[in-house]
Amino acid sequence: MKKDSSVKHLAHDLNNIFTRILNSIDLIKRKVTNIDTILPILNNIESGTYLASEMIEDTFGVASNKITQRKINLNSIIADIVRSCTLQHNDKIDFQLSLEKDLNLINGKYSDFYRVILNLITNSIEAIDKKGSITIRTCNLEDEDKVQIIIKDNGRGIEEHLLSQVFNEGYSTKNKNSISGVGLSIVKGIIEDHNGTISVSSTAGKGSEFIITLNSAPVLYDDHIQSGKTILIAEDEEILLELLAELLQSYDYTILTASTGIEVLDILKVRTPDLLIIDRKMPEMNGPACLQEIKKAGYDLPIIFATGSSSEFNETLPEDLTIKIISKPYNFDELFSLVKGLIG
Repeated sequence: MKKDSSVKHLAHDLNNIFTRILNSIDLIKRKVTNIDTILPILNNIESGTYLASEMIEDTFGVASNKITQRKINLNSIIADIVRSCTLQHNDKIDFQLSLEKDLNLINGKYSDFYRVILNLITNSIEAIDKKGSITIRTCNLEDEDKVQIIIKDNGRGIEEHLLSQVFNEGYSTKNKNSISGVGLSIVKGIIEDHNGTISVSSTAGKGSEFIITLNSAPVLYDDHIQSGKTILIAEDEEILLELLAELLQSYDYTILTASTGIEVLDILKVRTPDLLIIDRKMPEMNGPACLQEIKKAGYDLPIIFATGSSSEFNETLPEDLTIKIISKPYNFDELFSLVKGLIG
């Protein structure tokens, strides 16, 4: 029991650190003028942070078939994978990217889409015998509220009569000694688990093209709208508290801060904010205990409850309060979507 508790605390603390990293990246993107020069590095840090977090959650979290949902920028995943593949295959592959600048986010599991895109790019590389090119394009399908990823190569291609089999379990056009990739049947399964589709077209000797279509995540706010409302942030991680405060202040929110549940209750006695963002783990009085006291006192305000691990979801939260749960690590877009959805 003591070991289980230590593991939960470790997962929570690591996800706090990951959240600080992701919000620091968001702040850099908003402050640096020539962001394109360092964007590949930021994408690499962002990808590594999400992947490390999901590895920890898969290892130590509560077993569940439910997909860990977060808002994902597919361009970041593509740019990170292409950067890595370019370093390995710069003498063989010419990568041509055409990525929609304002590509809509999607909901899903980061590591799943990393595996999908890595597998398809790896397949394209292995389909090219000597030298060739791989074109990757992303775009918004605004009329359908969807996004598309198109990956096209000029490799050896697939014969027409075999196209209907490529997504079958165990099927492969690769050399039997090859061990790369997760298989197109798994790729298709992941995409369909996220309510998406994948299709392939190919001509033997001329190359193949894969098209993935996915639902866009709902947009709950206009990025240019500013609000004069007040938000109370309760977070005992000082650096994370400062990052969140600065990011939200940039949208003209008035920010109040607290580092314990006791401080939250003291602030509420003199001022009721429009929104409370509260962390689960805090000294003196943790988040769930504080919410129970808020319920008893009859305060009426929407709440965003931040938790560092899915294993903490089994705690009972007051049912008659308006509470949205956000799982760490989260980026600012995820948090801001909830904020705008609750208070505008």
